[in-house]
Amino acid sequence: MKKQKSIIRTLTSRNFQSNKTRNLVAVLAIVLTTLMFTSLFVLSQSMVKNLQDMNFQQAGYDSHLSAGTLTDEEMEKIATHEAVRAFGKSIVIGIAENEELTGRQVEIRYADENYAVSAFSMPTEGTLPVNENEIALDTITLDKLGLPHELGQEITLKWRKDLNSGEYTISNFILSGCWDGNSAAMASMAWVSEAFVHRECAGVDQAAQLENGQVFGTGMLHLNLYSDKNPEQAAEQILMDTGLSHVSLSPNIAYDATMNQNIIREIIPMAISMVLVFASGYLIIYNIFQISVAGDIRFYGRLKTLGTTKKQLKKMIYGQADRLSLIGIPIGLVVGYQLGAVLVPVMITGVTGEAKTAVNPYIFVGAALFAYVTVLISCMKPAKIAGKVSPMEALRYTDTGTDSKRKIKKSTIGASIPKMALANLGRNKKRTVTVICSLTLGLVLLSCIYAKSASFDIDKYMSQTVISDFEVEDSSISSTFGTYDPYGTTISWSLVQNIEGLSGLEATGRLYSQVFTHRIGASALENIQTYYNADDRLAYIEATDTGLAASYHDMINSGECTSVLYGIDGLILDTFAQDGRILDGIFDKEKFLSGGYVIMEAATGAEDAEKETQPTYSVGDMVELNGQQYEVMAIVMDIATITEGVNSSIQDFLSFYLPADAFRMMYPDNTLRKLFFDVSEEYQPKAETMLIEYRNNVDKSLNFTSKSTLIEHYEEQTRANTVMGFAISLIIAFVGILNFVNSMVTAIVSRQKEFAMIQSVGMTKRQLRSMLIDEGLYYAVSTLFVSYILSAFGVLVGVRMMVAGDWTATFRFTLLPLVVCTPILIVFAVLIPYICFKNLEKQSIVERLRLE
Repeated sequence: MKKQKSIIRTLTSRNFQSNKTRNLVAVLAIVLTTLMFTSLFVLSQSMVKNLQDMNFQQAGYDSHLSAGTLTDEEMEKIATHEAVRAFGKSIVIGIAENEELTGRQVEIRYADENYAVSAFSMPTEGTLPVNENEIALDTITLDKLGLPHELGQEITLKWRKDLNSGEYTISNFILSGCWDGNSAAMASMAWVSEAFVHRECAGVDQAAQLENGQVFGTGMLHLNLYSDKNPEQAAEQILMDTGLSHVSLSPNIAYDATMNQNIIREIIPMAISMVLVFASGYLIIYNIFQISVAGDIRFYGRLKTLGTTKKQLKKMIYGQADRLSLIGIPIGLVVGYQLGAVLVPVMITGVTGEAKTAVNPYIFVGAALFAYVTVLISCMKPAKIAGKVSPMEALRYTDTGTDSKRKIKKSTIGASIPKMALANLGRNKKRTVTVICSLTLGLVLLSCIYAKSASFDIDKYMSQTVISDFEVEDSSISSTFGTYDPYGTTISWSLVQNIEGLSGLEATGRLYSQVFTHRIGASALENIQTYYNADDRLAYIEATDTGLAASYHDMINSGECTSVLYGIDGLILDTFAQDGRILDGIFDKEKFLSGGYVIMEAATGAEDAEKETQPTYSVGDMVELNGQQYEVMAIVMDIATITEGVNSSIQDFLSFYLPADAFRMMYPDNTLRKLFFDVSEEYQPKAETMLIEYRNNVDKSLNFTSKSTLIEHYEEQTRANTVMGFAISLIIAFVGILNFVNSMVTAIVSRQKEFAMIQSVGMTKRQLRSMLIDEGLYYAVSTLFVSYILSAFGVLVGVRMMVAGDWTATFRFTLLPLVVCTPILIVFAVLIPYICFKNLEKQSIVERLRLE
């Protein structure tokens, strides 16, 4: 038995060595298939890892549970529960209220090492504070304070022990450590030492602090459990067991099922791409082995005559596949990982910092396994053919198959070169179909990816995102905690003067706002109830947001609600006049500015839904504001860039728009909430430079948005969505071309004797060359015909469905990639047969007739 195994192994080795051209093409196909699988595994693993990290960064910590504002006794009970594997502890001191830190919440706390690590706030330079006068800060806080990232420097922070008091404490520290700030987190941490806490919090009654709504001296916990499967249930069990039902123990939002669903949604395209890669790899590897078996069939027949079994012949085929895989898969793994590492930062955008490439042995195991399974499945049919053929069938076997029933065609016209070429393609229909499918797959995928990319509508995106080239905002709008300050100082008079003095300034728009309590008219109250009772909106709110539900019922019972009054002018009014912005009524800019009219705001998303009663006043209603009567002119959609920011700690239900001058008469002390302005294109870089210099040199809390920056961000996002698709499409298309080249070359080489015979009875070299070129053209024309039909269907149906729900997309039918690929494919179809013919010519007719 060992001797038989040795003979089979020897035959396999010699047969492998005698097919160098076949081996080269097969190895290249396996390398490409493995490369694509590896790249997809790298991208999917990296995407999962980076999305998980991003969710943790946004949550501000990576522990399973967090608990805030606790007494020492409560912390002890929770931390010692049997479900808790590890915990981190923090003591709250207060919030840094330095003027330079406006717009960024900086929390002064003590933290042990576990808590600091969990909160992504462990110093990477220096250490956590030990001495009473030491502090550790992140780079965001240091930048806000205008300080270098150097240890040992003095830090001064202003904070309050009582948040309801106007009495501030000034504390001086020495910087003992720092780390890169997490811009995705809601706040920065300023770690102080345990000695500082003992000094400041001596004698503090934690229970009394909590009863009075104070946080000074209270504790917080980060908890890690033994399992992350159901942190919400674990939190409930811990609170029940400890009898602390009044304590808030919150699961990390990063472990929420919705987050996991989002991650799965992101990697679905990768899974689809893997299916396409498998199909592409199967088509070419199957064709290579099918051609190889057809060429060696007489050899296999002779082996059967000598007693070789079907199983042994199959073993020879699979043995060759193993050798090819052993060469091709490692190369594909190495190159594929490198390609994946290059694509990761391009594909994965929007994460905090630079996207990280996953390093995981499962990447290589999975990619190698997928590639090898593809090779084995591709070999099954050729191995079956080799095993089934009998010695007699093998002697008369041709690549037309084993079916001996041939139709005799009768024609009075006679043979022609194009007809002979077409007949040659029909001799092995499976091979022809395989090559056409392989080529078509890449072309159709390329067309659909391009059509999806072409549907991205930058104008539509910008119209929903910004209303001007630039906008500057008061820093309190972006404050994570607290509300917008209508008396903010960010948009100072000097900044306004700088903007108004810009070269190329085309238009400006001022935005003011004020929160007030409004006595709701009967019409609006009825509309509000109608809106919230429709489509079970109120029932949903009561089930998911008890605070909002309570505010709603208070409003209905009292007839009053918290509202926002906006003052607008300039290009904001022009935005209202744009198509689709006004949902009810007619907006007349001149009439509105003349006085006596107000614009009401519709519910968020109303522009995308069917027309219905909006939760506000109706057009034509009279509204009393600050003792004056105004007529409702129109209802405008919610424009996010105007209304963004937290206006009040209490839910606001109504929004009103008045001319800026009328607003200023009511609230003369209010400062600008936002300032919008347009600048001619050639002067936009200078305008942006001015804003950057103002922020660096005058007011570090200045926040501004430029249209050019948003366009770059949008293009980055769309590029990430298309690069991988184009890369996979082009590789699959290349695999298809490789399959076509292999099939054409093999078909011509295997028919050398046949060509010599028809040349010996009168066919000229020119006719033979024309016939071969016609065969290539038939491949190309058939491929293009199928590709145009399938691509048109894929774009019209598939791509249209994909972009239907995308607010940044406008469907555009295009088959441009096919149009571009058409001449390229035709050139290949002519060039490859021509080169093969030139090689064929090197042998004389007599030499080719002597071939077996």
